[in-house]
Amino acid sequence: MKPVVVFDKIMETADRLFYEQGYNLTGINQIIEEAGISKPSLYNHFSSKSELLLAYLDRIYDKWFDGLAEFSKDITDPFDRLIAIFDYRIGRQIKSNYGGCHWNKISAEMPKDEIDVLERTSKFKNNLKAHVIELVKQMNRPKDRLLNDEQFAESVFLHLEGGLILTYITKSHQSLENAKEIVRKLV
Repeated sequence: MKPVVVFDKIMETADRLFYEQGYNLTGINQIIEEAGISKPSLYNHFSSKSELLLAYLDRIYDKWFDGLAEFSKDITDPFDRLIAIFDYRIGRQIKSNYGGCHWNKISAEMPKDEIDVLERTSKFKNNLKAHVIELVKQMNRPKDRLLNDEQFAESVFLHLEGGLILTYITKSHQSLENAKEIVRKLV
């Protein structure tokens, strides 16, 4: 069994607290207490709560995309891989008891001058959208469709985002299921 290092304790605690109660309501002292570490131990790794937040965002970015890759690793058809994004999000929301999107929650808490945080949020959303666009291009859809590839990809992305927000609000994944079915019909 691998020993739990201080860095991992900090990150796991920050991940849980930032997600469950929000960044602004989470204090450094709470992280220290719940991680079971000393204040100097935390500051050996992070000079500030803001620096911890940036590390948290980098970590959840990697975990999210790694998780999606693992979830869809055996799926070869581009359309099925596109639908798998919905299924991946549904599974994550069920597992988190409909806790919502890390990125939406953090960006809602941040003032406009928190450039580093907002850039990371934009990076996640833009890379998710780029992934959707790439899958749509691989589908080789007929050119005479109601929506061209760019419009279809935009629609898929908006359905992913809107369905996720409603899933958080309603505490039910039905909105993501509905969005997935709409995308199936639009193809």
